[in-house]
Amino acid sequence: MNAHSTRAVVLAAGRSTRFRTKKTKLLFSICGQTMILYPLRVLESLGIPTTLVLGYQGDTVKQELQKTDLKDLSFVFQKEQLGTGHAVACTQETWDKDHIMILYGDMPLLTKELVQQLISEHAARNATITFFTSYVIDPTGYGRIIENNGKFQIIEEKDCVAEQRYINRINAGIYLIKKSFLDEYITKLTPSPVTGEIYLPELIRLAGEANLLVHAISVPYDNVRGVNTLQELWSVEQIKRSEFIKHWMSRGVRFELAQSIHLDIDIEIGAGTFIGTGVHLLGKTRIGEDCFIGAFSIIENATIDNGTMIHSHSVIQQTHIGCHASIGPFARLRNNSRIGDGTEIGNFVEMKNSSIGNHSKTRHLSYISNAEIGSNVKLGPSLITCNFNGTQEHKTIIEDNVFIEGNNTLLAPLRIGKGAYVAAGSTISHDVPAGACTIARSQQIIQPNTDQATCKAMCCDAGQEDETTIDANAKKDTVQFTGATKTKDLQKAEF
Repeated sequence: MNAHSTRAVVLAAGRSTRFRTKKTKLLFSICGQTMILYPLRVLESLGIPTTLVLGYQGDTVKQELQKTDLKDLSFVFQKEQLGTGHAVACTQETWDKDHIMILYGDMPLLTKELVQQLISEHAARNATITFFTSYVIDPTGYGRIIENNGKFQIIEEKDCVAEQRYINRINAGIYLIKKSFLDEYITKLTPSPVTGEIYLPELIRLAGEANLLVHAISVPYDNVRGVNTLQELWSVEQIKRSEFIKHWMSRGVRFELAQSIHLDIDIEIGAGTFIGTGVHLLGKTRIGEDCFIGAFSIIENATIDNGTMIHSHSVIQQTHIGCHASIGPFARLRNNSRIGDGTEIGNFVEMKNSSIGNHSKTRHLSYISNAEIGSNVKLGPSLITCNFNGTQEHKTIIEDNVFIEGNNTLLAPLRIGKGAYVAAGSTISHDVPAGACTIARSQQIIQPNTDQATCKAMCCDAGQEDETTIDANAKKDTVQFTGATKTKDLQKAEF
């Protein structure tokens, strides 16, 4: 016997009432992957065709799963939730293998190795039913196992009498059953006199009464935990997250205060990388070797190449960062931005849908959107690219070797040519040729001993148009731009 002689039936029709949410628990995410996908992926990896029993919000679950690349997955709807035995009976037309594996959809910690063990021991003993059991401190919510002279009986918690509630050997809810037995006995299950539900575990009692071999395998509880409450969801995600962190530690990644760090299932991290306290690595993030990810940074669906430093509290989404770059602290990069090798993005810089070339710098308090920035560009603090006019987005292009001083506004569409120089405090609305120097700011006016009313009138009447001056022939070392500090005789910018 092997996996190819087995069909799986996954029970996923319940109403998730103990979650106390409007959404089925099966669609809650655990480390970046929907809960129901965990057991389904395990079965797929073993080549086991699967029937999924759906009920509550079944159409929504089906739609989500059809978006994935899962193979050999079929769906059966249980119109009325009349118990696990009834749910399995609804799938009878799909039983096309010699052995039927039955499990629940809320088992995200189940491993490929345990499923292989179930199959191999079932075959080695030629058992009619093989099932998993576990020992727990608190058995609340699970069926209790009673064994007498090799005969098993499972008492569902709702049916337990007082003394049975303290039994700590539980039914894990994973079975492998011969199809021939299941065909004959599934119709012999009767409703519980307490709840009216048809319980699948009653098959174990029936097999024992027929003197058929039932084999129980004791397994670690953590691998067969169910998820019926948000607290149990939290516990399971903690375990799964710890598995991922241990995996990457064994491959040369250091985690600072590992219990505070969140990893999703599909991330990759290179050897020699340091992950700081409180970091979240989400989606399909790829981090190269010898990187530094500072505390409380969030990185989602991003690629970070070797040797790059992400300083603390940075948020990076859908962005590709080259080698040996420096980002942050408190930077935000998003919406398909691209950062070149050796480039520096400083604190409180936001970049959206933009690219910046190799060895460029934008260090402080800037917003860059829909821009193409070349290599060896120096951008001063408080730079804003105004790319949206209320109806349409436009692009800003800054070519190689441009130097832009602080506190500038660039009005797109705009191109600043290679090697150009832009003075501080300018609002640039016209293209700047390659090699040119430009300044665009209003003249500063000082009127001493003026009352507020007169001052307001003067400000309203003053010329509102900025003067833009472009000197295409000027050289940077011969051009004087006033900076943040200047003498009284330099109140007006001069070339």
